[in-house]
Amino acid sequence: MSVAQDPVWEFIQIEDKSVFYKEHGVPHHSIHWHVHEQYELHLIVKTNGKAMIGNHLGPFSPGQLTLVGPWLPHNWESQLAPGETHELRDMVILFKPDLFYTAAKSFPELVQFGPLLEQAKMGIEFLNVPFDTAVEYFTKVKQSEGVTRLVNFLSFIDYLSHRNTRLLSNMPASEVKDAGTLQTRINEVVDYVMQNYQHPLRLKTLADKLGMTESYFSRFFHQSSGHRFTDFVNRVRIQRACVLLSDTNNTIADISQTVGFHNLANFSRQFRRINGISPLAYRKKHLSPSRNL
Repeated sequence: MSVAQDPVWEFIQIEDKSVFYKEHGVPHHSIHWHVHEQYELHLIVKTNGKAMIGNHLGPFSPGQLTLVGPWLPHNWESQLAPGETHELRDMVILFKPDLFYTAAKSFPELVQFGPLLEQAKMGIEFLNVPFDTAVEYFTKVKQSEGVTRLVNFLSFIDYLSHRNTRLLSNMPASEVKDAGTLQTRINEVVDYVMQNYQHPLRLKTLADKLGMTESYFSRFFHQSSGHRFTDFVNRVRIQRACVLLSDTNNTIADISQTVGFHNLANFSRQFRRINGISPLAYRKKHLSPSRNL
């Protein structure tokens, strides 16, 4: 699927509520490139895949938490094995675009969230939010109604306003649909990397596929995805390694080889750089209850 394709407008009826909760399993008919007028707070619970937000293209894995502003096209495309299904892939909170601006007229304390909402118009990813903490906040919103839901939501936004963030898209929502052929070709590269991450991937090979020089491809890829090409490849590999560490009994050395790192020391170094902890510490922290070590 190409991000250069015009997004589908999605009408979401939340007239009688300030804050609306929904969730998806996969596969699901409503998972597609789309826009809507509400802000969307989105947490990936299961699966790996490709995130497309504005003109941002990048990998996602469980725990990715993003806030997408009004009319910014977006989609999270899961990579599923034949017959693979999940009852809960993501948890979503939607709220009206004028919610905080209108309420701030009576409650000036809400003005503090202005910068966060402004950033979200081009999509932001929250960094270092513990997965269990995010799920807990989403669950509180899901299980409450009325004023209690609003209070739980405001508490969540207040918590997030103190987290580090990363800006995702570098193109205003109004210009995304005109990103054109080059953006489509970068999308093809992202797909190629996510399907071939376990094999050697060289910048020249991908640049040649697009008919670009290495330097031009490198600059354009960085602008489109927010990552240097090598860093993007490493992140895709490390995210896959996280799944294998938590869901299999494979040795760390075997996992390193499986995801495309043929030097264990480099794998450990890149893993720590991206996740802040070692592969062994990650495995101990994220043991699947179904696994017997």
